[in-house]
Parts: sequence; C-alpha cells; structure tokens
Amino acid sequence: MDSSITSIVVRALPSSGNSVNVDADLGELRHELEQVAMEALDARMRGIDLASAVSDPRFGLLSGFHRDLRDALLLEIPGDLQPWVRSVAESNPGAPTSPLDGTLHADLFAHAQGADPSQAGDGPAQLQAALAELLLFESVRLHLLVAAWSSTEFEALGGDEQDLDAIAWTEVEAMLLEPALAESDVRPMPVMLAAGNIALARDAADRAEALRLVGEDQRETLRMRARLRAALRELRLPESVLLENALSGLLGEERFELPELQARHPVALDGLSRQAMDQRVSRGRRALGLPLDEWPSRRKPALFDLLRGGSETE
Repeated sequence: MDSSITSIVVRALPSSGNSVNVDADLGELRHELEQVAMEALDARMRGIDLASAVSDPRFGLLSGFHRDLRDALLLEIPGDLQPWVRSVAESNPGAPTSPLDGTLHADLFAHAQGADPSQAGDGPAQLQAALAELLLFESVRLHLLVAAWSSTEFEALGGDEQDLDAIAWTEVEAMLLEPALAESDVRPMPVMLAAGNIALARDAADRAEALRLVGEDQRETLRMRARLRAALRELRLPESVLLENALSGLLGEERFELPELQARHPVALDGLSRQAMDQRVSRGRRALGLPLDEWPSRRKPALFDLLRGGSETE
C-alpha cells in the first residue's frame, strides 16, 4: 500500500518536533495498518458495513483494532506524554492548532471520498480509501464513546457500544456522499462530529420514549447496569476489563475465559499471567465493597478523563 495514509497518521504522533520524543517503529505501524485496511476492504467488497465488520469474527484484525482503540481511551497516560495529549484534548475538533486535526481529517476525508473501496478492486488506491474510511469512522465513534460515557444516561436507556458504532457509521457514510464537504472552506470532521451528536441525541430520545412502555423493574435493571459500567470505567484498565468480564452476568454480557479475554484485550492485559489476572479479579471484587478511595482507580489520567473535561486523578 502506498505510504501516504501512514504518513497522514504519523503526522498526528508526537515527534522530535514536539516536547516529547517518541520512538516509533514506522515499518511495523505501516504493516499493521495495511493488514487492518485489507480486512476493512474485504468487508466492504462483501457488502458488510464497518459497524458490522468490527464485531464480525471473520475480521479478527479489524475487530481487534476496534477494541484496542476503545481500551486506549481508558489507558493511563505516562507523565511525559501528558502535555501532548492535553494539547489534543483541549483543541477544538478540526482546529488547525490541534495535532490530531488541521489537515489530518481533511486528507483522510479526501482519500475516503475520492474512491469507493467496494467498487474498484483491491489495488493500493482502494486500500488507502478503505483505511481512510475506517479511520474517519473510528474518530467519530470514539467521540461518541466519550460523549456517552460522560454520563450514565445513554446506557440507562439501553444503549450500548454497538449502537454507537451504528450511529458513527451511518453519519460517516452519509457525509462521504455529501459533495459539499469536499469544498475547500469546509472542515469535514466537525460536521461529522456534529451530525453524530445530533444522531446520538435523537437515538436517546427514541429510547426514552420506548422505555415508557416497559415495567419499572426493567428500567431499574438498565439504570443499575449503567451505574456499574460507569464505575468500572473509573478503574485502572486491567481491573476494568477483568471485572467487567467477571460481572458479566450482572451486566447481561458474554463472559470469556481469561486466556481468551487476554487475547481480546492486549492493551489492557498483555504480559499478565493467569495467576496475576486471578489475583486482580479477587482484589477488585473485594475493593468494590469498600469506600471509593480504596478502589483500584487510575493513578494518572486517561485520554477519556481529559476528553470529558479534565480529571482530578494525579
């Protein structure tokens, strides 16, 4: 695959020109992005949209990429990276001063809008289009995750992460078909984010109306699950993933054996032995019955903490 999409992504990373110098294996990054792009392109050529493909076991690398980005929102940020991340979090979406915006999303949008990856074979241009499309989708989806996670309202109404995927893809796909967004004076990312926010609000309103028809017990179950998920997201990432799995019965979710869970969440659990994971689950279960200051909470802010308006975590 031509390196232009990789170059676009690399521009968003801290480099020697920033206050933080991060060594990156760009060859490995390019290879990983290419493999993910191949699966995204394969899905589109089969007529499977991204919102469905990211949870389809046939596209393991794509699904893993999707989960890793989600987990990365809750990963504690090392002290030397915090100034760079704060500069990203405090920038307005699409503003030229933001390391993750400026021309980045405009370039991705141009690649994604310029070629339909489902109609033009599997050459380099089509791989670039598929990857650009995926990165735009993930950008909107992560924005919606932060918005939904910042309160318990959406989950208390029965919404979940797959619903956010569907909203994100619907808005990105619609925006890619809008010729006006290709105009030089239009910044497509803020438009897509705004459209996503409106769609999320409409979805929540529809859910609230539908819940008027169900019993109070079912509404209370949804509220309890929303509060529990929100509490788990305040923990360190390994404990958050492990305890969410351990409490899957309460949450109405699928439970995985620890080796499979570790394979599904390498950002959170890579390098932990089975014994270490068991111990973290046991300690975490006990801690949940103690005062909040004794929970295994984050010691440093995560990207989610910064994006939702700051964190008092030190």
